[in-house]
Amino acid sequence: MKSYELMEEFCEIRQKWFEKWLTLPNGTPSYNTFSRIMESLDPVLFSRCIIVHLRLAGVEVEDDEVPIDDQIAIDGKALRGSRTKDERHIHAVSAWACEKGLTLAQTFVEEKSNEITAIPELLKMLNLQGAVVTIDAMGTQREIAGQIVDAEADYVLCVKGNQGDLHKEIIDQFDFAARQLDLTKTSSENWSFHIEEEKNRGRLEKRQTIVCHDLEWMSQKIRDAWKDLGCVILVQRQVLDKNGNWRTEIHYYISSLKGVGAKQMQKYIRSHWRIENSCHWVLDTLFREDHNQTGKRNAAKNLGTLRRMALNALKEATDHSKRKRPSSLTKKQLRAAQDESYLEEILSLV
Repeated sequence: MKSYELMEEFCEIRQKWFEKWLTLPNGTPSYNTFSRIMESLDPVLFSRCIIVHLRLAGVEVEDDEVPIDDQIAIDGKALRGSRTKDERHIHAVSAWACEKGLTLAQTFVEEKSNEITAIPELLKMLNLQGAVVTIDAMGTQREIAGQIVDAEADYVLCVKGNQGDLHKEIIDQFDFAARQLDLTKTSSENWSFHIEEEKNRGRLEKRQTIVCHDLEWMSQKIRDAWKDLGCVILVQRQVLDKNGNWRTEIHYYISSLKGVGAKQMQKYIRSHWRIENSCHWVLDTLFREDHNQTGKRNAAKNLGTLRRMALNALKEATDHSKRKRPSSLTKKQLRAAQDESYLEEILSLV
C-alpha cells in the first residue's frame, strides 16, 4: 500500500484476516494512527527489522557462522518525496546481495553528512566473510577498504578524481600499457585482458576490461595506504549510437582480489549496477518511492524500510506463473492482495 489511507482501506477489507493474528478490540486503525506510529518509531532500530525479516525467510546476514558468500553492492538512494521547504531529502544507503537479489541492510545519511560516514555503519551490520564488496567512487576511502579486509572480505572500488595521486598513477600506468604492450600477448601473471560485445535493442556495446596484477610500479606510499591492494582495473565502454558515432567512457577501479582475471572482474563491476536496476528502479516504479510525499523525517525513513522489506518478500515469494517466464513483481503483489494463503506464505506466518 502506497499511502496511509490505502493502509487503512486494506485493513478494513481484510479485518477478519487480521483478527486471526491480532487482537482488534476497537477495529482497524485510522490512517492518522498509522502516521503517528511511523513517526514515533526509531528509524535506526526499525531498519534492523530488515535483517530479522530475512532471518525468518532463511537468509542470515549477521551470523558469524553463516557467511554471506555473495557480491554485495553498496549504494545510496535519495527519497526525493521527503524533501520539505526547510530540509533536504533523506538519503538511504543500502547493501544489496547481487546474486540473491535482496536488500541485506539499510542505514540513513545523517543531516549535514554524506555516504562516507554511513557506509562503515552499514558494513558493521553484516557478516562480510567471503563476500566481494563493490562501491562507487564516493565510498572509495582507505578506512572503508581496511574495514572490508578486516572483515575477511574483498573490495572492488571505483577510482575518480577524488583520489588524486592514486587516480593519476593508475591513468599513467594504463596509458603506458596502451602505448608499449600488446595486452593479448602479455603474461597472465601481470596482465589480464577481456573484451566482449553485446547487441541489445538495436544498440551495439563493446566492453573492454584490463587488469594489472603487478603493482611494483606504483608508489609504495600509495600502495601501503590501501590495505591488501591486489590490482588496478580499467574498463572502457563503447556504445554505437543511432547516428553511427561511438561514445566512449573509461572508468578505473582498485581491488584487493588477487589472481582474478579480467572476465570475472568485468562481471563484478557490471553486477554492481543491479542495485540500481533491480532495487532502486523497482522501488520507484512498483512502490512509487520518489512520489511519496511524507515530509516527517522518521516516518519517511521507516516507510523506506518497509518498502525494502516488501520488495524482499516479493522477490522470495513462490512463483505461480504458468508461463515459461517468471511472474512479475506486480503479479505477485496482486496475488498477495487477493489470496490470503499466499499472503501468509510471503509474510512467513505459515
